[in-house]
Amino acid sequence: MEILLHEWLSVNGLMLFTIGLLAAIIGVLFGAAGFVLLPAMLLIGIPIHTTVAVNKFATGFSALSNVVSFIIKGHLSVKKFTSLIVISSFGGVFGAFLATRLSEQIMNVVACVFLIFAFFIVLCSNKFIVRDIKETEEQPINKLIPFVISIYDGGFGPGSALMHVTYHLKKQYNYIKAVEVTRMITFSSCTGAFLFYYFTGIVNWGIAIPVSIGSIVGSFLGLKIIPYIKTKWIQILLPIIFFLLIVQVVSDLLI
Repeated sequence: MEILLHEWLSVNGLMLFTIGLLAAIIGVLFGAAGFVLLPAMLLIGIPIHTTVAVNKFATGFSALSNVVSFIIKGHLSVKKFTSLIVISSFGGVFGAFLATRLSEQIMNVVACVFLIFAFFIVLCSNKFIVRDIKETEEQPINKLIPFVISIYDGGFGPGSALMHVTYHLKKQYNYIKAVEVTRMITFSSCTGAFLFYYFTGIVNWGIAIPVSIGSIVGSFLGLKIIPYIKTKWIQILLPIIFFLLIVQVVSDLLI
């Protein structure tokens, strides 16, 4: 415990806290926490599977803090989304299972395919992102889509929350509601994935704790900023973020 405490309070611990903080802010606002978290951790020499496991723990923990806040404020109903929670949890477990049996290169290929597919959906469907706070008639959710995205989230993750947000916007959810539901799904898939990684011994607590604390702080800061986000910004930024994620993954494949 003393060794862990020393590691958390070191310069490396502060750097990990900052990475978690920035990733969570970007994750809450635009669903692209992996755009910061994964490449930053890989850059400082953390192995890919350890990075993904820590990412699931940190992202899941910060999402939980948001979900609890949403439920207390009456913004989310656990009963209404029970089936979605169960499905995304199983998706996270299955994704983690697949990831532990794939090489880093194959994981990057899978990520690239998912991101390119989602990128074209955003480009073709940009007209639906036209709502701010006002209520709209929400359409039924096809549970298969969140399940498939949760598999990807459990095994790798960059852009998964962005895919969820985009899907719920297409189903006529306003932006804030789409973010709230996405945080709940993210918590479920990350929890399922993390538990699998934990029981297979791929978790480094010296890394996971400072990143998670940063993620919790960043997630609440992100929620404070959301009401000030304009829909025009979303229309411009979503395709750009997707494109940058694709460039990042492709560059990893070519290295």
